Amino acid sequence: MAAVTVQFGAKDTGLAATMQKLQKSLGKIETNATKASQRVSSGFGSMVAAGAKFATGVGAVVVSMQTLRKGFGVLADGVKNASDLAESANAVNVSFGDAAEGVAELGRSAAETLGLSQSEFNALAVSFSAFAQTVAGEGGDVVGTIDQLSTRAADFASVMNLEVPEAANVFQSALAGQTEPLRRFGIDMSAAAVEAHALAVGISDGSGEMTEAQKVQARYSLLMQQTAKFAGDFANTSDGLANSQRILGAQLKDLSAELGEMFMPMLQAATNLIKDTVIPAIRSMLA
Repeated sequence: MAAVTVQFGAKDTGLAATMQKLQKSLGKIETNATKASQRVSSGFGSMVAAGAKFATGVGAVVVSMQTLRKGFGVLADGVKNASDLAESANAVNVSFGDAAEGVAELGRSAAETLGLSQSEFNALAVSFSAFAQTVAGEGGDVVGTIDQLSTRAADFASVMNLEVPEAANVFQSALAGQTEPLRRFGIDMSAAAVEAHALAVGISDGSGEMTEAQKVQARYSLLMQQTAKFAGDFANTSDGLANSQRILGAQLKDLSAELGEMFMPMLQAATNLIKDTVIPAIRSMLA
């Protein structure tokens, strides 16, 4: 604001004094206005700074909540993996009886030898259980048969660039008498090929129709013969990218199950509390 200057004569001293007072007042107004403007600007700046701090705080809370949620997600995955492992172990016990511990022992090293987690191996073993017991026969080596089948499936998967469970499904189909799943890989498991092989290895003498058990034993023997060229490939290429990733994935899943097993009792207790106490209490209140 520009200063106001007025010149008066001697006779105008009263008016001059008044104008000087007015000039001083205008100067004070200008000064106060400037100070007020500065205070407003400073206050606004403080508000902006406070807003920025608030936004930063909110952001930190959001990030913390996301981290916490991810942590709970990892914990939930671990508990689920532990639960899956427990259920698969029970299936092994039911399916294999006295041979269950031997099969379970194979599963404990399956991550390194087959690229399968324990629960995945258990599922594979259970799917082969009836065939393995038929092939081994009464009092035979069921565990050894499962070991041979699962290892050959891993070798076949390694060569054909399949996942091991997919290769196992192909083998299971072949043992059940289905020819097409293996035919697409150039392997003949037709009824004629199986009969000829059974006669060649002494499973059948050719005098009559083979029993179902003989057919399964002949299919198994022919399957092992037809896939012998793949034997050892998984172990030989375990340092390669594909099999290394399979091994790592299986190891991580096993580790997750081990961690989840530690928290299962807490989760079970919480589940029972909600089921037995909380829900009945809410129903009682609503009644």
